[in-house]
Amino acid sequence: MYCSYFGFHERPFTLTPNPAFIFLSRAHQEAFAHLIYGIENRSGFIMLTGEVGAGKTTVIRTLLSELKPETYATALILNPMVSTLGLLSTINREFGISDKGSEPAELVEELYRFLLLQKQAGRTSVLVIDEAQDMEPTVLEQVRLVSNLETSTEKLIQIILVGQPELETLMGRTDLRQLNQRITVRFHLTPMELSDTADYIRHRIKTAADGNETAVVFTGAAVKYIHNFAGGLPRLINASADRSLLIAFNHNLKEIDASTAKKGIRDVSSSSKCHQVKWKKLLWISLSVLFLFVIAVCYTYPVSEIFSKTTKADTVKISSVLPTVSETENIRVVLSALEGIWDMTIPSSSALSLEKQLYNAGFKLYGYTGNLGGIIRLGYPAIMKCVFEPDSSIRYLLLSGISRNQVILLVGKGTTLKMDTSEFEKKWTGSALVPWKNFSGIPVPLRHNSTPGERNMLIRLMLTADVWPNGTAEASDAALRSAIKSFQSSYGIETTGIAGELTLMKLYRVSKKYKIPSLERGEQ
Repeated sequence: MYCSYFGFHERPFTLTPNPAFIFLSRAHQEAFAHLIYGIENRSGFIMLTGEVGAGKTTVIRTLLSELKPETYATALILNPMVSTLGLLSTINREFGISDKGSEPAELVEELYRFLLLQKQAGRTSVLVIDEAQDMEPTVLEQVRLVSNLETSTEKLIQIILVGQPELETLMGRTDLRQLNQRITVRFHLTPMELSDTADYIRHRIKTAADGNETAVVFTGAAVKYIHNFAGGLPRLINASADRSLLIAFNHNLKEIDASTAKKGIRDVSSSSKCHQVKWKKLLWISLSVLFLFVIAVCYTYPVSEIFSKTTKADTVKISSVLPTVSETENIRVVLSALEGIWDMTIPSSSALSLEKQLYNAGFKLYGYTGNLGGIIRLGYPAIMKCVFEPDSSIRYLLLSGISRNQVILLVGKGTTLKMDTSEFEKKWTGSALVPWKNFSGIPVPLRHNSTPGERNMLIRLMLTADVWPNGTAEASDAALRSAIKSFQSSYGIETTGIAGELTLMKLYRVSKKYKIPSLERGEQ
C-alpha cells in the first residue's frame, strides 16, 4: 500500500523471513560464529536457543547460505513434530535421497550410505532441526542414534538443534541425558541492543529502497520507542515499524518521529491483545500505575516516611497525578536499591545509561534472557526489564527474591514490595541485567592459553570455594580444565572446561571469602 509513496520495491518490514533483508546484529554474528565453530570442529551436536522472534531463523538461513554445496551437504527440517519414522523419512527427503521404508532401520541404512558417499567426496553433512523444543523425547532419542553414524575416526553428520528456551528444559530430562551430554557447543541468542536496532531499521529501509536509506527516516526517539517496545526482538521491531510506516503514509509524512512510532506501537499492541478480556486489561493497567507510583514516591520522598505515614487514600490521590516515572528517576531508584544490598555507594548521573553507571561502579553485567527459574538458579539479585502500559514504556525493577507465589522487589534502600508472580510475569519482558563483581579481576573467559598468574588467580578463588582438589596453587592445564568441568557439571553449567562468566559468578557465590547479596532473602 505505501511502497510507491516511499519508493520501496517491496515492504521492508514483513514478518516472513526474506534473505534479501538479512541483517546480523552483534548477537547474531556471535551465534553464527558458534555454529561455524561447531561445524568446522566436528562437534557432533550443536544447540542454538532464543526467545520467539529473536532471529534464530535468520541465523540459520544465513548459515545455510554460507555452506557451499561443493563442501557441504545440508538438510533443514522446519516441522519436527512427527513420529520417529516420519523424522527419518523427512531427513532423507531433505538430503535428496529415498524416503521410502516401513521400518526405521531401512531409512537409517539409506542415510548411512549417503553420508559415507559425502564423506568420500570431501563434503560435510549438516542437519538443522528448527523448533526442536516441540519434539517428543522418543524422536529426540532417534536423533541421537542418527548421530552415531560414524566411521572409525569421525562422525559422519553434524546436527544443529534450534529452539526456544524450553529446549534447554527439555534436555534436562533424565531420559535425554545421553543426548544432552553430547551437545558440546551451545549458544543462547539474546535480543538486539539499541544501536543494533537503529542499524537494523536503516538496513531494511536501504534494501527496500534500492540503496536510498533516506527514503524515510526514523528519528532517534522513534527508534528508541520501537526498541523498548520490542525488547530488541526483530519480529516485534518489524511489526511496529511496518505499522508506523502505514500511519506515516496515511498522514503524508516522510519521517517517523516519536509520536508516529507510539501510534504504530499502540496499534500493534492493541491487535495482539484484542483477544484478552477487558477486565484483565484494566487490572494490568491499574497494577502498573500502582507500581510506578511506588517507584516515583520512593525516589521523591524518604522511604521511611512514605511507608509509615502514607494512607491508602493518600496513595490513590498521589498515584492519580503520577501515572508515569521518568527513565532517569527509575534508574536512580534501582541504583539506590543496589546500594543497599551491595553495601556500597553508586555514583548517579542522569547523563549516563543504567549499564554505564553500573560499569563505572565496578560491576560486571550478565545479560539474562529466559524465565524466573533461571534467575533463581543464578542466585543473584537481578534488574528486571518490564513493560508498562499505557505507552509500553520500559522500566526496571530490582528482583531480590521469591516468597511462595510472590516476587520480592526492592524499591529504594531496604524497602521491599511483593507482587503475585503471575501478575509480575505479565509485565516482565523475559530479559534482565544481573550485576556481579569480579573481585579478583580474573579475565573473562579464562582460556587455556592464559598466563600462569591468571590461572593462579582462578585457582585461589577455587580454593576459597572448596572446589580445588589439590590444596595447592600449582596445577597443570589438564588438571585445571578437569576441575572446572567438575564444578560446571555440579552446578548445571555447560561443561567446557573454560571459566566463563557463569562459572566465575557461581565460584564467587560459593566462595567463603566474599559477601554477595542473596536472591533468596534479598539481603547480605
